[in-house]
Amino acid sequence: MSDSVDHDSYRLDHLQLPAHVHVRIGGDWRSGWLIGCDRQLSGWHGLVQYQDDGLPETTAWFPAEEIRS
Repeated sequence: MSDSVDHDSYRLDHLQLPAHVHVRIGGDWRSGWLIGCDRQLSGWHGLVQYQDDGLPETTAWFPAEEIRS
C-alpha cells in the first residue's frame, strides 16, 4: 500500500525563475534549469531545460516530486 502524496508539499512557486535544479530522469539525477512552473490538477509541475546524453538540450514538464533545487 502506498502513501498518498500531498501535492501541496511539492510546491515550486517559491523558486525565482530561472532556477538551477536537478531533475530525476530514468532514475538518474541531471542538472537543469527550471524555467516555468504550474499548478495542475495532479499537483505542481515544472518546465525544466536539461542536457540529455549527447542530444541537444531538452525542455520538458516534470512532476515536482522529480525536481530538487
